[in-house]
Amino acid sequence: MTDPKTTAQAQFMQRVERRIRFMKNLKDAGLGIYLPAEETARKLTFDQLARLTARQSELPLLNAATLAEASELFRTQLEAMQGLLPHDVQYRNRIRRAW
Repeated sequence: MTDPKTTAQAQFMQRVERRIRFMKNLKDAGLGIYLPAEETARKLTFDQLARLTARQSELPLLNAATLAEASELFRTQLEAMQGLLPHDVQYRNRIRRAW
């Protein structure tokens, strides 16, 4: 019999991968998603996105490492999209990264 905890984590990570594929399609289409300029606000955004991707019934079964992995996957994809934003948006938000 399968363990509900591992099943919930596997389903959650599959859902995260589907979201990442969608974001890659947006990036390929030349679209980007605006992120806050402050690093702490960005981290909170990635963590919240990971939690919102999980179903309510899955949240108690997910461990911190799984949520952190999902948050890191979202961070990688969303920060890659920042180079597609207009330069004035990047400057106005003081994003100091080489795109």
